Amino acid sequence: MLSFFKILFLGSAIWSFCALAQTGITPFSHEQTYLLPSGQTVAVTFRERQCKRGECHEADAGTWGVDGGIPKFVTETFLVFIGSKQFVIPEKFYKDLTNTRSLNVSEQSGQVILELKGGDAAGAYTARFKLGGMCGFERKICGEVCEEIWEHTTWYNSFAYDWDPDCESGIQ
Repeated sequence: MLSFFKILFLGSAIWSFCALAQTGITPFSHEQTYLLPSGQTVAVTFRERQCKRGECHEADAGTWGVDGGIPKFVTETFLVFIGSKQFVIPEKFYKDLTNTRSLNVSEQSGQVILELKGGDAAGAYTARFKLGGMCGFERKICGEVCEEIWEHTTWYNSFAYDWDPDCESGIQ
């Protein structure tokens, strides 16, 4: 009878250790509404999740947040609302951001700036989204300390151009 309890205790201890080891690093989640100096409100929901079995592959130059190896997490949700309108950021502009650790929202010359930081060491990145009203955005990616830009993408929301005359000048 005593050995039964020893086995039960040992099994419980091993299970607890494995559970703690798996939860040591958790996916990043951020849900917050910001009030900017201009009076605009910006609501952001950003969530990562663990990779499903076979979903995440060896990282290449198209994945930010890892320096080789397989990412632990993938970005599942990135929603931005400016006031009551959703600012759509297409999935392809956030699915390549992994192992995120912080998100900050600020304002520069009346434009909303979203800054995400992720990865560590050689895999560290800063992704900076400069939103241009509803007309589009710029995404710049650099290292943890932005001394040089590694990627610069400008996306124009062509649907907004039909109904917003301010979009004629691009995202500026």
